[in-house]
Amino acid sequence: MGEKYDATRGASRSVLAPIAEALGPPAGRSLLDIGGGTGNFARPLAEAGFQVTLADYWPEMIRRAAAKLDGTFVVADGQQLPFRDTAFDCGISVNVLGLMPDWQRALKEARRVVRDGPLSAQGVDAGDGDGELDHELPAGATGLCAATPLPAGSGDGARAARCRLLAGRTAVIHYTDLVDGSLQALKHQPELLLDDKHILNTAVLMRVPEQVRHEAIETIRRDYARCRLREIIAEFEPLVREYGDGFVFAAR
Repeated sequence: MGEKYDATRGASRSVLAPIAEALGPPAGRSLLDIGGGTGNFARPLAEAGFQVTLADYWPEMIRRAAAKLDGTFVVADGQQLPFRDTAFDCGISVNVLGLMPDWQRALKEARRVVRDGPLSAQGVDAGDGDGELDHELPAGATGLCAATPLPAGSGDGARAARCRLLAGRTAVIHYTDLVDGSLQALKHQPELLLDDKHILNTAVLMRVPEQVRHEAIETIRRDYARCRLREIIAEFEPLVREYGDGFVFAAR
């Protein structure tokens, strides 16, 4: 995935802006990007003045990140970070918690290595306005934004609370662009998923069985051909306006 990641992925201002606001002034502070991928979000923060350390599980992601920005790069599992206690002033994690089998351990590790913070993380709650995605996915394929299906109200925000991370603020995200290529952004233009370069670069859909992906794409294809996609999006727009596409929480 690292080889093709940047073909459709970037740092969406819809996500970067609330993360940067939560972090506060750079002032040479040390920042750990947990699961930072190819450095799309770390790069503007490094350019702003943060001293960035980027950790990711996949060596190819690290290799590409190192070509983008000045910083320290470590191949590491977010559930077992190879850093001493309180090693960093603050941290970020973008669309990563749901990919980790033991998210509780990952949050505890983040809490261990970050000093006063904040840890500013972007995530997706099971209650977010993603109903239009559920419409396109076959029965039994919902709850895909987490390692296991989650009931409403038990997404990343509840995870943070249960790990005793005190959320100083929570900002709801409404995507105004598709730059980060996440499924939450692409739901506003789902016909893009008919292009293999998008669906094959979307972690959520790549984690479901091939037959489920095929059925989902065929549903989108039929609705697109019948000009129904806009109707479906409009049907769920009130939920999107109320709950957003995701959220950023800042925990200390």
